[in-house]
Amino acid sequence: MSIEHKKKILVMMSTFNGEKYLKEQIDSILNQKTEHEVYLQIRDDGSRDRTCEIVTEYISKYPGKITFSKGGNLGYNASFFQLINAAGGYDYYSISDQDDIWLDDKLHVACNSIDRQRNNTPILYASTSYLVHNELKPYGTTRKKQRPLSIYNTIVQNICPGHTQVMNNAMLELLKGNLDFSRIYVYDSWITNMANLYGTILFDNVPHTLYRQYGGNQLGAGRGKAGQLLASLKRVKRGDGLKYRRQIEYFIEINKDMLINKGYYEELVRFISAKTFGERIKYLCTSKLYRQNYLESCALYGAIIVGRY
Repeated sequence: MSIEHKKKILVMMSTFNGEKYLKEQIDSILNQKTEHEVYLQIRDDGSRDRTCEIVTEYISKYPGKITFSKGGNLGYNASFFQLINAAGGYDYYSISDQDDIWLDDKLHVACNSIDRQRNNTPILYASTSYLVHNELKPYGTTRKKQRPLSIYNTIVQNICPGHTQVMNNAMLELLKGNLDFSRIYVYDSWITNMANLYGTILFDNVPHTLYRQYGGNQLGAGRGKAGQLLASLKRVKRGDGLKYRRQIEYFIEINKDMLINKGYYEELVRFISAKTFGERIKYLCTSKLYRQNYLESCALYGAIIVGRY
């Protein structure tokens, strides 16, 4: 493919005190084996370590490849959406954490998957990742797709991790706008549900990222079904389910017309309207909500019954 016909990929990264692993991540992004041109847009969310110095070094090392902006500490949701709102002029857009490592085929696989759709509707690609500790030896994977990714699943389960998400222009434009970030718990779940409602999700069960687990981040993903169930229970205990519920309420509010058009609105309103113990039991008797495996679905229903979701 000649240079003038190469497509362009913009990788959007939000950094915050990421000096420890940032170099490895940037190297893995800029050394992708793809026929497309890869560019990196970084927004720093108020780092107090050497993160900004490291980015400046890489700007010199890769002239024309990296753009950088420094901002105040907004939190990762608002920071990523600032990147999304500012982006444009590329063929594909990918989201990146600051501490993972991408396998060298990640963007090639994702962009080819999007291209096979051959349409201008919003398309979101996501995949599983290898779970690794600091020594980078895989010990498991993040959640795989076992059941259909309907809105009844993705509204209550964050199945498409942000660090694996790649999208086309139509998907990027769909996400732009002014949002109340105090009502969005996790940006990647919001993106997933927008893609599910208005476009197409392409999910790859083959991992293309080393997803580093350490400290509090280990609650992000569990090893195997038992580990994923334990992680779900821990998230319920610390109140994550109630934060997801508030996000669902906001999602319904923002997307009411499309939810009605697609036939999802009544079910989701029944869910958020079930306030008392009796109402929650009655709702679950006919609920359409589910997670990717039986044990996690049971954990969800239990959390709903006790008012933790």
